[in-house]
Amino acid sequence: MTTQPAKASLSPSGRFHIQREVLRLSTQPSGPVLLVQFLLDCGVAALFAWQYSVPHALIWIALIAATTAYRGFFPQRLPATLTPANLSHALRVHTLRIALHEGAHGAAGVLLFNPADGTSQLLLGVVIMGMTLSSAFSVSYHTPAMQLAITLLLTPVIVMGLAFGAPPMVALAVLGVGLLAMVWKLVAERSRQLEENIGLRQNESTLREQALAGLRESQQAQAERLRFFSAANHDLRQPVMAMGLQAEVLRQQLDAGADTPTVQATVASLSRAQQALEGLTNQLLEIGRIEAAADPLTPAALALAPLLHELARQAGSGRVRVRCPADAVAWTDGVALRRILGNLVDNALKFTPQGRVLLACRRRSGGWRVEVRDAGIGIAFEAQERVFGDFEQVGNVERNLQRGHGLGLAIVRRLAQRLGLQVSLRSRPGQGSVFGFVVPAAPADARLAQAASDAPPQATAAPDANAGLRAGLAVLVVEDNAVVADSIAALLHLWGARPRVYGSAAEAIALADLPSIDIALCDIRLPGELDGIALAEQLQRQRPQLAIALISADIDEATQKLARDRGWGALRKPVQPQALRELLLLCAKV
Repeated sequence: MTTQPAKASLSPSGRFHIQREVLRLSTQPSGPVLLVQFLLDCGVAALFAWQYSVPHALIWIALIAATTAYRGFFPQRLPATLTPANLSHALRVHTLRIALHEGAHGAAGVLLFNPADGTSQLLLGVVIMGMTLSSAFSVSYHTPAMQLAITLLLTPVIVMGLAFGAPPMVALAVLGVGLLAMVWKLVAERSRQLEENIGLRQNESTLREQALAGLRESQQAQAERLRFFSAANHDLRQPVMAMGLQAEVLRQQLDAGADTPTVQATVASLSRAQQALEGLTNQLLEIGRIEAAADPLTPAALALAPLLHELARQAGSGRVRVRCPADAVAWTDGVALRRILGNLVDNALKFTPQGRVLLACRRRSGGWRVEVRDAGIGIAFEAQERVFGDFEQVGNVERNLQRGHGLGLAIVRRLAQRLGLQVSLRSRPGQGSVFGFVVPAAPADARLAQAASDAPPQATAAPDANAGLRAGLAVLVVEDNAVVADSIAALLHLWGARPRVYGSAAEAIALADLPSIDIALCDIRLPGELDGIALAEQLQRQRPQLAIALISADIDEATQKLARDRGWGALRKPVQPQALRELLLLCAKV
């Protein structure tokens, strides 16, 4: 009762593997077994030739010899590769071969049956029943083949015994019917146990292979992570080292009273190193957010032409052209698609010293194919798969950080995988490159969404960046990092503002003279019970007209939306001085 559900639960693939293994076991060469069995058959033939009929015994042993030779010298040849299609045919051939061999043995029930001698009948019945029990455990492991073979072996003597046998033989024939039923059940039970054992071995093998595959994947992933962090560590140390050296150069220049152009050149080098560090940090953070799926995807109908034209304008050089039908509308996440195209355009411009970059879009079945084409240095065929890896750069062996970090296409690969897009690459050295993918078309009745942008929308016109801050502008700075707080305070002093610096929300609320504060700059991660957002909300309740801005590395799209809804500003660390100045000008204007 418990075996049927187990069989029913087998998948077609699992059932196929079990039957294939059963067939392999059943067709293994059995020359010694056939030879011993044939010798025993010769002894039986000699016994009944002496007791009953030599011609009948010779006919029977000739049939046995023919089928034994057929099985011994012409074994069944299985296909090199067994498939569900050819397995059923191979099983049928095997069943027929077994049936012929056991049917020849069963012919003894007719050829060697002596109607005139009850003792001979009983001897024949016992001999054939012995053959039946022997065959049930040695001929085959395929249940249909064994059940048919046993039926052909035992049925003739049962029929002859019931029809022409003496009373003792009739009784033996009735017992033979019971034996037939019992052997059928034994064969089925043995086959079931064998199949279960095969299934268990296959499960163990599958689990072992899965475990080994998982281990290999884990080792490969660990190696990839080690390589990633090793490369990241190398590239992060470069600008940090440059900044340290330039800071020391600047200190010595100031001590020596160096002229202004010399100092300005050192400051410019220091700024470039800081920008390289910021760019790498931002890319590493973006990779982390993509792999953590921190930004949920929200597919919507997105007009491609406005998005492509916006990317071309933001490139700023006038080298990016757009070719896109006005009716091109895709169904995808706008922010992720914009990041993909932005990285591809930036990559194309970076490796195309001269010439233009084309953003092209054309219809494809069920979607739109978007391509970024350039006439740059091109990529050799053997390197085209590698360029999508982390920290991989073609044509930048010296690892010049001013030419990027080799993470742009790695970000493209990760974002494309999240969107279910397959990015293709066609390129030849010296003839440029074409990166492309097919994005699904939006349904005809889908409502059009606005082109997504990474930059927060500006509710008011940007202030004049060259304008000065109001003298004596009181700025509340709540920042727990002393180095960052001192840097912000120093910059505010240079601009003529009056910073009030506190290390926690509790200190700011308890000690700050809130009525005299003009602007509050709040970090989000603060020690204590209140974080920067909770502090900003409390400040807004106490001073509804107070200008507030969040400055943190934790600024994401949700935080930007919250800030816009509350009327706050928001800047993500690391903050450029010009961006901080513009924020203060905007807050002071509001």
